[in-house]
Order: sequence, then structure tokens, then C-alpha cells
Amino acid sequence: MRLMLRAATFAALAYLMTGCASTSLEAVSDFDANFAFEKVQSLAILPIDRTSAAEKLISDMQVDRINDALTTELEARGYDVVVDRDDADVYLAWHLVTREKTDIRSYNAASAYNCWRCGPPVSDVSVRQFVQGTFIVDLIDPDRNRSVWRSTIQSELSTNPDPKDAAKNRAIAAKAVLAPFPPEVSEAP
Repeated sequence: MRLMLRAATFAALAYLMTGCASTSLEAVSDFDANFAFEKVQSLAILPIDRTSAAEKLISDMQVDRINDALTTELEARGYDVVVDRDDADVYLAWHLVTREKTDIRSYNAASAYNCWRCGPPVSDVSVRQFVQGTFIVDLIDPDRNRSVWRSTIQSELSTNPDPKDAAKNRAIAAKAVLAPFPPEVSEAP
């Protein structure tokens, strides 16, 4: 039973790029201020690591669709996405992570007829479980084999994403996660 729940959770993970519950995605990024981002013209997307359980549950078709969305966004910004790592100024690696979360809220509810003084106080508690997905993109300096830029977006994953909106949602997620690239060096942390 637990394995089935985990498999369903990771299948939903792939929908971070296809069916986010909220359409307003805002990236959080960090970068190495000493790296020469202005010289980056070409990127190579690295294959995902198939040794972790999470990455094994994402199909090759889903990986290709995510890679295509990232490639389309990068090319629209004037970058070349190359196959040969030797031709790349930086490597792009991405990861998907999910976390089961619980939202517990307590409310002081009014008694009958919405009258606060007409009866004993009533408390109401609502408990909602959901899956939060995080999409992480790293740009790696090939010379040092270290990440020089990272961007993440988070979203509550939809339990039943509409397949008709999948391509559009992947494009929105790719645009959001890449929005802070290239960083302004004056914004260095």
C-alpha cells in the first residue's frame, strides 16, 4: 500500500511540469557571483540520474517533454542547447522533488445565525493533505564541475491535471524557473 502511494506521489511529481495547481510560479535563485554568466551562449542538458527512486518513476517520455520545454525557453532567450557536452559553456541539470504536506487550520466559528454572543463559542478545525512539488534547475560549470546557478519553483500539485493543458503548463514552469537567468551580478547575495 505504501509503495503504491509513493508511486502515485512520484507520478504526480512529473505533473509539476504539466499540471500545477497554481499558475503563479515564482522562482527562488542563487548563484556564484564570480562566474562569468555573460559568456554563456550554449548549454547541454544532462541526463537525469536514474539511480534514485524518484527519478526511476519518471518516464522517459516525461523527461523528454521537460527537456523540450526547457530547450524551447532557452532558445527563445537566444541560447544554444547542444547535445555534445564539449560544445557547452555550462551544463543544465534538473530534479523533481515531492513532499507530502498537511495544512491544519483552526477557526473560531460563529454560533447560530452568525451571532457571536448568542451561544457557546465553536471552534472548527480543517485538515487538508496535499503534495508539494519542487522543480530544481542547476547550471554547472564544466571546468569546476560545480553548480554556479540554481533556481527552484514550488507548487501544490494537482491531483487530476488536464492533459490538454500539459504543454502550456510545462512552458509556464520552464519560463518561471529560468526567469532569474542570467542573474544580475549586482544582485549577488
